[in-house]
Amino acid sequence: MKINMIKYLPIIIMLVIASSCSDFMEPTKDNFVGQEDLMKSKDYFLGVLYRAYLGIPTRANLTYEATTDNLMANNVNSISSKAAKGGIYKQSNPLGDTWANDYTYINYVNWYMEHNVLDYSKTIPTPVKFNDDKTTNLRIFYYTLGEGYFLRAWYEFDLLQKYGGVAADGKVYGFPIRKTFYNEGEDLNVNRNTYAECVQQIVSDCDSAFKYLPLDYSKPSSSGGTMADGLETDAGHASGIASKALKAKALLYAASPAFNLDKDVELWKKAAKAAQEAIQLSGGSVALLTYANYFNKNNLNNGNYTNKDIFFRGPINVTVSTLEKENFPARLQGNGTYNPTLNLINAFPKSDGYPASEASTVTLDPLNPHLNRDPRLDNFIVRNGETFAGITIATAAGGTDAPSSAQPNNTRTGYYLQKLLDTDVRFTTPSVTTTMSPILLGKAELYLNFAEAVFMATGDMNSTDYGYTPKVIMRYIRERAFGSGPSTKDKYYIIGNKVTNTTFLDFVKNERRLELCFEDHRFWDLRRWCKGASDLSTLNYSVYGIYSTDPIEVRTFVSPYLPIPYGETLKASNLMNNVGY
Repeated sequence: MKINMIKYLPIIIMLVIASSCSDFMEPTKDNFVGQEDLMKSKDYFLGVLYRAYLGIPTRANLTYEATTDNLMANNVNSISSKAAKGGIYKQSNPLGDTWANDYTYINYVNWYMEHNVLDYSKTIPTPVKFNDDKTTNLRIFYYTLGEGYFLRAWYEFDLLQKYGGVAADGKVYGFPIRKTFYNEGEDLNVNRNTYAECVQQIVSDCDSAFKYLPLDYSKPSSSGGTMADGLETDAGHASGIASKALKAKALLYAASPAFNLDKDVELWKKAAKAAQEAIQLSGGSVALLTYANYFNKNNLNNGNYTNKDIFFRGPINVTVSTLEKENFPARLQGNGTYNPTLNLINAFPKSDGYPASEASTVTLDPLNPHLNRDPRLDNFIVRNGETFAGITIATAAGGTDAPSSAQPNNTRTGYYLQKLLDTDVRFTTPSVTTTMSPILLGKAELYLNFAEAVFMATGDMNSTDYGYTPKVIMRYIRERAFGSGPSTKDKYYIIGNKVTNTTFLDFVKNERRLELCFEDHRFWDLRRWCKGASDLSTLNYSVYGIYSTDPIEVRTFVSPYLPIPYGETLKASNLMNNVGY
């Protein structure tokens, strides 16, 4: 496999890389500049680095979650359904491949890192003059260096998350590590690095990013200064706390059973330590923001981003309604594309905090299983009888919004998606749009990472080895759902202390399922929890709706891992594929 070097770049940030084995893109007189000119302009030079931000997700990828027991597509011919029903082959992955894009963005970063070096033999030691003020000029040099390390780590983790796995030789591999810019003519038929080597590379880049980045973006614009000072208006860029959270996440994956075949407890200890450091830097062990604040569009998506429970988010898209159009019921001119399953409904505890399967003073109605449940259910999932976006939902048998052959956009399960949607959006005149920005790294996930890692490292939910106990950290998750203090409705975990070391891990996993549902975690969590290459038990749960005891969709994955893209294996024969492909 060959890949051509960058030769020309568009004036407005849009850097062009020719694809593998193709000719150079020829420059046009008005739209492109050569590489020599990049070193003469701050905007051109920074444009190479900031082009890498364009690969950051702009929304949660529900395509993946719709192949899990949380969610399903209302169209039986959707790529999610095809993938879940055995449609992933080494020649074709309907879920899509990001291999080439990830390496393209890594290549942008590597070019920038190779050229963003100091030369004190010159009057201006930075490669370009970022600012007339000497101190500010160096600040910009260093924080963009930090951004480069973070962005490379981000795409490295994406490669590892999607393509890491056990290969035919029984060893665990990641991706071919690349820390230098690809030049034309290089032989790229290289081996995959081991999973451990890839994790170490991500950790190293995260540590370097932390060294140069502002911890967070907390100062108002009126304070002046530069982005390195942590101005709120520049939030959305990489930050020091985001680099620590990404490091903790990478180490959690490395310790997980699907990749930690030797059951090495030291890997869990590293993950626990990294999560502890991230929690300390994010303000310590404190309560989470309420859901009203956490998901309110004015806190999540405004330009003056101040939600401290979110460490890294995707770019803000203004005046859009993509998620709403995709997931609103047909009666609201939506497509009802992704439907929560009865499996997920049954994972929510009862309104007193007790699991649905355990006896308590609260009784569930099997004909209306969404009633008397954890308050999160009403925040995350639309169910029969709920007032939603100006209408009363009718998904009972025969209802306007129920499954119907006459209306293929109606739900197949009896439920509609609600979490992360703006109920003020309207598609009729006068139309109303919204803003959108996904949560990519946040405090809730970090708390869950910490609880899992510390418990797996110590076997004790009351362990203080890492500063905070898993039990207390998980209390913050439950308090946001059920309330805190003597008035809490949680008589199971907070008041009742019913969870023991024997049940704690399952409790954490279920809370993770609920708390992070629809945020692009479940697909990857189920895979990393598999106990090796042959364990498909949690992946192939059949999914159900409210209307029948028969499954709506039967899942038949053949491997916990995804295949290396077929085109890449044809070009690079040394890329040993994962088992199952």
